[in-house]
Amino acid sequence: MTRLTRRRFLGGVAAASVGAAIASACDAGAGPSAGASAAASRGGAAGANTVVGSGVTDAITMNPILANDGSSQTAWELMFEPLAMVDPKTGAAVPWLAERWDQSPDGLTYTFHLRPNVTWSDGRPFTADDVKFTFDTVLDRKVQTSLRSRLDGVARLEAPDPLTFRMSVNESSCPALISAALIPIVPRHLLAGSADFNKDEFGVSRPVGTGPYTFVEWVRDDHITLVANPRHWRGKPKIGRVIRKVVKDNTVAAAQLRSGELDWSIVQPESLDDLRADRHLNVIQYANSTVNYIAYNLDRPVFADRRVRQALAYALDRETMIKTLFNGQGDVLHSPILSFSWAHNPGVPKYPYDPERARKLLADAGWSPGADGIARREGVPLRFALATNAGNKAREGVLTIAQDQWRKVGIDVQLQLLQLNAVTDKLQKTHDFDAVLAQFIPGVDPDQTSVWSSKEYPGGQNYMHYGSATVDALLAQGRTLAGCDQAGRKAIYDRLQTALMEDQPVTLLYQPVTLIAHDRRLSGIAPTAYARPQWNLAEWSWGA
Repeated sequence: MTRLTRRRFLGGVAAASVGAAIASACDAGAGPSAGASAAASRGGAAGANTVVGSGVTDAITMNPILANDGSSQTAWELMFEPLAMVDPKTGAAVPWLAERWDQSPDGLTYTFHLRPNVTWSDGRPFTADDVKFTFDTVLDRKVQTSLRSRLDGVARLEAPDPLTFRMSVNESSCPALISAALIPIVPRHLLAGSADFNKDEFGVSRPVGTGPYTFVEWVRDDHITLVANPRHWRGKPKIGRVIRKVVKDNTVAAAQLRSGELDWSIVQPESLDDLRADRHLNVIQYANSTVNYIAYNLDRPVFADRRVRQALAYALDRETMIKTLFNGQGDVLHSPILSFSWAHNPGVPKYPYDPERARKLLADAGWSPGADGIARREGVPLRFALATNAGNKAREGVLTIAQDQWRKVGIDVQLQLLQLNAVTDKLQKTHDFDAVLAQFIPGVDPDQTSVWSSKEYPGGQNYMHYGSATVDALLAQGRTLAGCDQAGRKAIYDRLQTALMEDQPVTLLYQPVTLIAHDRRLSGIAPTAYARPQWNLAEWSWGA
């Protein structure tokens, strides 16, 4: 079947139900329906008013307070909104549900003045009570959320009137404003009476937000469908319907982009040349703000000695990894605070590829090569499992290269390719793993308490169970420095980065260039290092 026929066919079924449209799109024997050509000229895979994208795994929840994964965020970020958004060019906080805010002279109280005439998608008015309820929920220890550290030090929350919300803190907190203002707000009228917030069906079958899109359906492990919110305070979006398909294999996603079954998707470097050669597609490259790393379970005895963790870093040729897997598109990471941040420390301890130094560190830690070349200590081999999600060829390539390079210094690594949900469960729920290829997206403020603080295990992003009194103290100092002087904070974060890189609780890998392929007729896609690809989806549109 030719590409044009596929587009005409998919365009012709756009008026049908979502289920029928998806079933038809999978029927390779069907032909184009009458009038399909006209629809295809104005739209993409599913017609003039729809955008179809994809992800390698399904969402876990659409409740933004409980979500702690990127797949869930691709759905909830179109339905829920925070008090402020991040300026995609500068990273500064800009008004959103709050049209402005004030800070008291002592720096301890923030007053948010909410935008009037905002409604939830069910028609109920959005008020300060919703904001207070959301923040109270985040602070509730019974709620399973990774957002709690954003409200560290909060002393009092008030909603004195429907359009005023006030937050007071115990001491000056430099990231308090942006950390709190970026929390997505959920509706009090639907959740205040929930018997169990963690299990409420709100996150599965009845999410209601203030955002530009509203929920239609979620077919597990297949697709999520949203439609434009006619009540949105910024006006109804140009794209009337958004479908996110689950396409577990990136090679299949690339093929569906070329066949016209997908309108846009994040793609992997191995597909770059073929996608660029397709005249129907455009490819966008941008340096994203993702930190990719190998997380070690520090409760495993094999990782207890930091000399072993340092050896693991020295034994990886990350430059070659980037050239081989990403066509050279990316940078080796030497610090978890990225180079575009004012707090980045270029002088941290670095771990260039040096297998001889890795072997010496292992020897110093008591590991000696056995007859099979595998290092042993007291008869126990230096062996562990390294996991990632199957279907992502670049990530699978990282594991293969790591396995080969570590084997050369006497480390035996067993690879585990799992479904992404299984990887997420290992990191966030069971904590039953040796090492996992993971990632996080740093906030605009350099505070990374949620990743490195000992308090952030097991509920936060400290998947490693890392604990350092020095790091905990520096994190606290960076958050609470009187006056929040940038130079003073930078000195603290310089020391923090040095301490982390000496300890090596993780092996930092790379900051990749993200690749997005999309139908050339789809306009408005404009990701940046500060903004996710869908940040302005409500402004996307179809051209001829």
